[in-house]
Amino acid sequence: MATNWKELSEEINHMMREDQVVREALAATGELFHGYHPAMEKVHLKHAHRLADLIEEHGFPTLDKVDKETCIAALRLVLHAISWPDFMRAQEVILVDLAKAGKVPKAYVAMLVDRIRFYEGRRQVYGTNSDWDENGILRVTDVEDETHLNERRATMELNPIETLVITPLDGDYHPPNPRKRQEEFLEWTHKTGWRTV
Repeated sequence: MATNWKELSEEINHMMREDQVVREALAATGELFHGYHPAMEKVHLKHAHRLADLIEEHGFPTLDKVDKETCIAALRLVLHAISWPDFMRAQEVILVDLAKAGKVPKAYVAMLVDRIRFYEGRRQVYGTNSDWDENGILRVTDVEDETHLNERRATMELNPIETLVITPLDGDYHPPNPRKRQEEFLEWTHKTGWRTV
């Protein structure tokens, strides 16, 4: 039976909208900024498991199957599955090849590669990941081979690193206790299986 990508697209976009609604509600109360909120994690995992089933049955929703909005929504759902390392790692293998073939937007795959490396405690490749440092300032986390960073970014349709805006200390949210936040983050990476040592 032929895959009904129109129906699947509607479902994928609905999942992304639900994700945003929960995020906005938690942001409005300030709860979003104090660790990984259980309500957010629950939504992320629910969507990731559903998306995993869809991918297994129909393949990834690539640009030749769905519109760009739906493809990006699916990529964002993968990016949000942060407490399911095995799923994100499995999708990275598939999506890197799809990006090379021009079947998914490359920038989101670059984000996935970097996010996985960040959670694993490795240097990122494309400089798409930022985090709060020990002084509570948001900065791009460590990158390998910085000399050729912009060349790699260009291959993934990303702007030069110099175009990124780093938030000053008086910007939006900043962790009240950056050191404590870092300790909690490291504990979380071990609990979820991103890191074993």
